[in-house]
Amino acid sequence: MNEVTSMNKKIVIYSLLIGISVAIIAGLLFNDIYVLVGVLVGLGTGLIGYAMIVQMALSLKPDENLSKRQGAANYIVRYIIYAVIFGFFVYLNISIIALLVGFLCHKLSIFVYALLEGRMDKNA
Repeated sequence: MNEVTSMNKKIVIYSLLIGISVAIIAGLLFNDIYVLVGVLVGLGTGLIGYAMIVQMALSLKPDENLSKRQGAANYIVRYIIYAVIFGFFVYLNISIIALLVGFLCHKLSIFVYALLEGRMDKNA
């Protein structure tokens, strides 16, 4: 297993652990299934975006101009997908705050990964 695959697998695992934990805590704290669903949908949206970023990065061409266009197009598509998913679930009365919390759980997992890997690199 190469380094990128190992990193992606760890980040997804951290995302799921953090996101599911936060979803359960939020669902119990607010006693509302919609909050739990919102956090999970936000987490799923973050993971979809992350997968798109990884796929785009792995498929970049050596031509710098082509890569810039590909990156910009991927960026636009990714944010349109975020807007559609969030808009749909807000329409279904899912809290936008819960969606954003779930989305940020994935961002937190990347931060946690960087912290843990940084410590491991220093110990190596």
